[in-house]
Amino acid sequence: MKLIEKLFLFVTVWCMASIAPADEPKPAQQDAAAASASSGKEKPKPYFYIVAADPQLLWGQKDERNWQTAVDHINRLGPDFVIVCGDLIQGANESKAWDDPKKVKEYDHLAKLYLDAAKKIKPGIKLYNVAGNHDVSLKPTAKTLAWYEGHFGKPWYAFEHKQSLFVVLESDLLRDGGGAPDLAAKQTEWLRETLAKAGGKSYVHKTAYMHHPMCLKSVDEKSEYFNMPLRVRTDMLRNFHDRGFRAVFSGHYHKNAYVKDVEMELITTSSCGKGLGKDPLGFRIVKVYPDRTEHKYYGFDKLPPTVKVECKGSLMACCNHGAPGVFTGWR
Repeated sequence: MKLIEKLFLFVTVWCMASIAPADEPKPAQQDAAAASASSGKEKPKPYFYIVAADPQLLWGQKDERNWQTAVDHINRLGPDFVIVCGDLIQGANESKAWDDPKKVKEYDHLAKLYLDAAKKIKPGIKLYNVAGNHDVSLKPTAKTLAWYEGHFGKPWYAFEHKQSLFVVLESDLLRDGGGAPDLAAKQTEWLRETLAKAGGKSYVHKTAYMHHPMCLKSVDEKSEYFNMPLRVRTDMLRNFHDRGFRAVFSGHYHKNAYVKDVEMELITTSSCGKGLGKDPLGFRIVKVYPDRTEHKYYGFDKLPPTVKVECKGSLMACCNHGAPGVFTGWR
């Protein structure tokens, strides 16, 4: 028997017999595998989605061209969905400014520019918005939050997609709820209940999205403008860890940043509208597999022509007890 035939027979028998892989999965991978096995559901096929941040119309921009460029690339690549991590427009940080009818009229115009471009996203590609400080102010009020909801949708919510959970938060209220204490308490209670329910369900992956980064360099760094206050951060991270979340995505910084907290990734994505560092305008592509997720930030001029979502690594990650996948050889 030829060597290639022997190798093919070996691979086939290994998959059918469900022999353990040589490479031991990481804890996050084990959690995902156990969750799917306990649910009795076949794991979904690999897919990808896009995380963008801070189009911030029209700060430092003559028109909506950069946001339209993002939309054009979204349509060309065809993700399952897109999440934009806040600062959709350039509204005032001070909540008092939102009492000025002239300024609110200006914000209405900016919202229309954002939404008109967003309407061009192809049917079947869902857009999920996240509120940022320039969308509701740094100290949100019932008025600014109502304005946001009237234009862009609920400021906090959760959705499920292919057996995974995605939690969207309004981080300004979490940082400072003094302008709308009842709504701040409502979101906090909603988050508590959502995390409690998530702990009792067999999700393949659980991730969260908000405008402000948890942190930029380390989980114990000092509180400042670009991160979550240390007290709030510590409490949120503990709750996310307890419920098996593996990533928190954010924007706000207009640069890319990354922190690994045990098994949880804290991922900050640079702007698709106006950068503040060396990172080019662009967005992040997130690939989702049954046993892991992978992500990479691309400048608009460096985006791939297509996104290939293929099984890599251990053979069993692709065989996966009959779950869909594409075995493309050892990597």
